[in-house]
Amino acid sequence: MEPIRIIAAVCVIIGILLLGRIVNILPSLLGCLLRWKECLNLEDSVRLSSDRNVFAVFMAVPLCLVAAQYRLYAPDFMTGGLSPEAYAACVAGVFILYCLLRLAMKGILRKPRMPEKIYKAACRSSLSFFCLSVTAVLIEAGICSFADVSADITRLVLLYSLLGVYLIAITRKFQIFRNYCSFLTAFLYLCVLEILPTGVLVITAALF
Repeated sequence: MEPIRIIAAVCVIIGILLLGRIVNILPSLLGCLLRWKECLNLEDSVRLSSDRNVFAVFMAVPLCLVAAQYRLYAPDFMTGGLSPEAYAACVAGVFILYCLLRLAMKGILRKPRMPEKIYKAACRSSLSFFCLSVTAVLIEAGICSFADVSADITRLVLLYSLLGVYLIAITRKFQIFRNYCSFLTAFLYLCVLEILPTGVLVITAALF
């Protein structure tokens, strides 16, 4: 059996084991789509935030597998004769670097002009929307595969889905910041924490 299929099978097994925690957190995650205050409410619950964190860590591997299968991140330097396993490993490496860049940007803002609790809740809201975006991608990939949709169309569907959830995510984060600081400060926080690292990811995919 191919290594990727083994990893996918292990993810399915782990997902089944975590099903109770996933079901427990889903209503709160869906609430974050509708109201920015739900992002703060989620962080107030130790159990819910813990379940969300576990869910987010678990979803990292399925995202990398789907991203590799449908070439969601496909700069020229990664499309030249790599085996599926090597390509998936490169995607995972890029994802790790992206996460590290986001952490570095967060470290730059060590003294936020708002309550520390609110700042942490705003930053951690990214984990909630990450769970939602990957869940949507997995469901859509499964439907497209079952309906025998071409890989190119599936790729577009998944990319637009990720973009849609991301736009909601940065909107909710901006709303949180805006309610505790000025418009300009909230916008600068959003640029440093979200737009800059994601911009780097998009630019490398487009230019390299």
